[in-house]
Amino acid sequence: MNSFKKFSRSIGLIVLSVGLLTLFFACTHVKEKGGVVLRRVSLEEVPVGSCQEVSEIIKALDNSISILEKSRVNSLSVFDKKIDKQLLVKSLFSLKERLSQGESLKFAIKDLFFIYELVEDGKRGNLLVTGYYQPKFEGAENRDETFNVPVLSVPLDLVGARLRDFGKGLPNITLWGRVEGQRFLPYYERKEIERRLKQRPEQYPVLCWLKSPVDLLELQIQGSGIIQLGNEERFIHYAASNGLPYTSLGKILLKKGILSLEDLDWQSIKRWAEIHPERFDQLLSKNKRYVFFKWEREGPIGCFGKVLVPGVSAAFDRKIFPAGFPFMVTLVIPETRQMPEWMTCKPGGEQVGLFVANHDTGSAIKGPFRMDLYTGTGAKAGFLAGHLKNRARMFVLIPKALP
Repeated sequence: MNSFKKFSRSIGLIVLSVGLLTLFFACTHVKEKGGVVLRRVSLEEVPVGSCQEVSEIIKALDNSISILEKSRVNSLSVFDKKIDKQLLVKSLFSLKERLSQGESLKFAIKDLFFIYELVEDGKRGNLLVTGYYQPKFEGAENRDETFNVPVLSVPLDLVGARLRDFGKGLPNITLWGRVEGQRFLPYYERKEIERRLKQRPEQYPVLCWLKSPVDLLELQIQGSGIIQLGNEERFIHYAASNGLPYTSLGKILLKKGILSLEDLDWQSIKRWAEIHPERFDQLLSKNKRYVFFKWEREGPIGCFGKVLVPGVSAAFDRKIFPAGFPFMVTLVIPETRQMPEWMTCKPGGEQVGLFVANHDTGSAIKGPFRMDLYTGTGAKAGFLAGHLKNRARMFVLIPKALP
């Protein structure tokens, strides 16, 4: 028992030391955001159109209200703006009621919110909008010649250490690793996980089997999906990762000249990977990150615990923007062969305005000018997500004092 206590104390000291170093680095190497400000604008500058189903916006408002009500903080901040949480909750509830009664989104927002545009050095339209979706795959419970690519649950030797547990002043991040002797070490890279899976399969529980390693990569990139197991559909969702950096296969293909910038979408990457499986496997090993999954009763679920709403729920940098917060973004929707059902406007050509809410996060979504829009489930949503890489204007909705 004494040796176990010493071991636990050693692990705690290691994690605490890493946390203190992380905190020191964060405090002494803060990047200047100089020039990023909120500028008050008129709603007339924002094309609030009818590109989204009102019923979907109402669902997203319910999610935001629930997320905010469960939050333990009383006030929120978006750059220099301080917002009373209860005022924001009441404003979102009023917006929901007005939309439910048939009032237009534009007039409801005009009455309830001040509009501030996020600009950098006086320049507008700096927000990079990408998309993600919930794919569907055929799967099998048991391995055979067709289904031979495993979808892994959390490995038995994967350990998560949340730094905040070792001190309230430490960053709210989780380190993923493994214990070796009395040392807490980074977890294995992608290629090593695949090797160890063959040698020590008992360490790596398998949830199901897919047809292709390309399907597995797509599932790992999107973070959730639907698996068709015979006559049953099951939701599968992100559970953990090995904690190592993510490297985009698309960027690797672009850098090596295998695909051009014009052809760089998921459909093109998938076609190339299926034609060149050995080369795909070789290049994929450069992406050290590996994602593990779990079954869910519904999905997809954002990082704040709510089912995502297509066309409204979006992922932002959670270190900058509060959970559940509302925004407007204006952009040109790219034209693709198929469009998801929630879109009620024609893509291409004209700027459209989308009401979006902060319901999720992502490892690649860093900084104030990044947003990942959840585009829905299935092939049509996948087409839009695969082509969406547009610059946009971003507007923060600050609630007015209610009468």
